[in-house]
Amino acid sequence: MIRLGLIRNPRSQRNRSSHGDMAGRAAEMLGLFYAEPATPAELTEVLADFARNEVGIIVVDGGDGTVREVLTALPEAYGDQQPMLSILASGKTNLIAADVGTTGHGTRAFCRLVEEARRGYLGSHIQRRPVLEATWADGSRPPVRGMFMGTAAFTRGTALAQEKVHSRGLYQGPAVALTIAGALARALRGKDGWLDGEPMNVVVDGSNGPEANRFLFLATTLHRLVLGIWPFWGEGREPIRYLDISAHPESLHRAVVPLMRGRPEPFMLADGYRSGVAETLTLGIRSPFVVDGEMFDPGPGGTVHLSAGRSMDFVIP
Repeated sequence: MIRLGLIRNPRSQRNRSSHGDMAGRAAEMLGLFYAEPATPAELTEVLADFARNEVGIIVVDGGDGTVREVLTALPEAYGDQQPMLSILASGKTNLIAADVGTTGHGTRAFCRLVEEARRGYLGSHIQRRPVLEATWADGSRPPVRGMFMGTAAFTRGTALAQEKVHSRGLYQGPAVALTIAGALARALRGKDGWLDGEPMNVVVDGSNGPEANRFLFLATTLHRLVLGIWPFWGEGREPIRYLDISAHPESLHRAVVPLMRGRPEPFMLADGYRSGVAETLTLGIRSPFVVDGEMFDPGPGGTVHLSAGRSMDFVIP
């Protein structure tokens, strides 16, 4: 039997009302391999203890942010012998779980995972995804590892969602969809200079693009998003997909539907709408960017490297 460990975020949206029941069952079934770390340092320490005890599958009970924190801490804790992950989707947004799969959330889903592990079935269904790593060129902070990043209008849309969407109790797919829709709607209405974009330079696999304001930039190693949204196109085996839209893009009102479906019209390819695949991306930016729901400052140097040199295996029953 593969040994399981559980990292649980009690502050995740769906965990707030079931803390006692889940904590009790997890402690009973896993003993020392159940933890609710409160800080990144504590998380790294817990994961290092899991590694010493040969925990082979780490169950992450939380949303995208919790998965991001685990992915960020794993290389230091486990080195090159990485475990597999399984996600109990209990966060405000669960893009990663929607792509790689999930057993569900809560005590029942957790007990199912444990039972599958005992029967030797857990680990027979695996989804592998490259891990998106953001590295600060000036060394102002440690790397962050996740699956989805965005900046410019995406950063502003995330702030808008945190203020309005989540406060209305809209989570999961609707929250993500409304984040994107809200950004596009404000841009189309000319609200608050959204179409002006943010100053940015984008280097794709060493090739410089135009240094100019960008309305929207996205990058991901996921294979799908939510509600049929997939604003990427272009062929290739490189692990990172990206979308790069110039400030004041041509006919945004006509581009919204083909953009959301990843099926660009000819006019989009000719003016300001760029998408493709890459091994590495280097961003010269001044404004914050978002990785799996959390905002990060680009630092005084303003240069952030994106790469995907590591992969992670996700398991579901």
